[in-house]
Amino acid sequence: MAEGGEERLPDLYETVWSCWEKLDSTEEPSSSYNVQKTIITGITAGMKAIRMVNELCLFSSNEEIEEVATNEIKYLLLPAFVGYFTERKTVKKMEDREGLVKEATAYYTDFLRNCDSYGVAKIDKKLLNLTSESQQKAMCPNGPPQGLAGQMQTREEKIKSFKEKKELDAKVTELHEKMKQEHVDDEIKREYFLGLIKQWVGTAKESLESLQVETTMLGLRHQALDDKPPENKPKEQRKAFRPFIITKDMIQKAVFGAGYPSLPTMTIEEFYEQKVKDGTFHPPTSQGHSMQDWASDPDKDKEAQEREAEEKENKIEQDDPEELQKARAMDDWKDDHRRGWGNRKNMG
Repeated sequence: MAEGGEERLPDLYETVWSCWEKLDSTEEPSSSYNVQKTIITGITAGMKAIRMVNELCLFSSNEEIEEVATNEIKYLLLPAFVGYFTERKTVKKMEDREGLVKEATAYYTDFLRNCDSYGVAKIDKKLLNLTSESQQKAMCPNGPPQGLAGQMQTREEKIKSFKEKKELDAKVTELHEKMKQEHVDDEIKREYFLGLIKQWVGTAKESLESLQVETTMLGLRHQALDDKPPENKPKEQRKAFRPFIITKDMIQKAVFGAGYPSLPTMTIEEFYEQKVKDGTFHPPTSQGHSMQDWASDPDKDKEAQEREAEEKENKIEQDDPEELQKARAMDDWKDDHRRGWGNRKNMG
């Protein structure tokens, strides 16, 4: 790090390289804290380094790779490293993952474009203009090879690519050991950095294929969610309590088949209060019993009726004028309103 706390481009590159080495050799799961911390560190340092490279105008589309200084060639790898880190970053939401896939694709594509521009590797131009819709066609514009001949062609290409990669890996490993020496020739450095770039060209192509598969899967998932009708689950509601009235008449009508078309929707107290308002019932007096008394406590009301009957009997025995008059009036009413089958016959 330079004086005054300013970060230098070589230091940022070393941080990026160190993060990549840790991730390449770790056996921890990709979602672990240490792995994700290393990824974030790598992305942060890589983006700072890329910004610095652009500010310094180290690369130009008008020059050849031979014109680039040996110690600056390695900075061509920065977009590939950032794409590598971004691809392995974990997120919780699908929308966030889509963003990471697009970013990683952009970094890898930028890396391949620079390599093609400098002639480091020959890149199919269709790979350099990838979009979420056209990427699959770019990877395989005529579709997969058909028939036995197509399968043989694909197999031969894979074998050739595998052999070339194996030879390149061996060469880079050998050069890497030479880079550890105290004094390294400029030619060794240059060959080593160019070998690294060619290695990452293969890595970038494989990653783009993998990212395209993921892009397709995310798109299908989006489509499935869009086509799925919204779930209108009824909220669980407790059934409202519907109060009802049970009277002797109701029980009798139910037994004899008259029944009721629907349940009453008032409690006994509400029914009584409504009748008092209508004038059908009279408000209870301090003496006697009422429907409200019965509704509040049937047993207590029964005891009150028994006490009331006993008091009436005592008053009649004592020749109470008021009670005697009530008793005679009741007898006269019964004589005028006889009940029973005989009376019904007379009515018929």
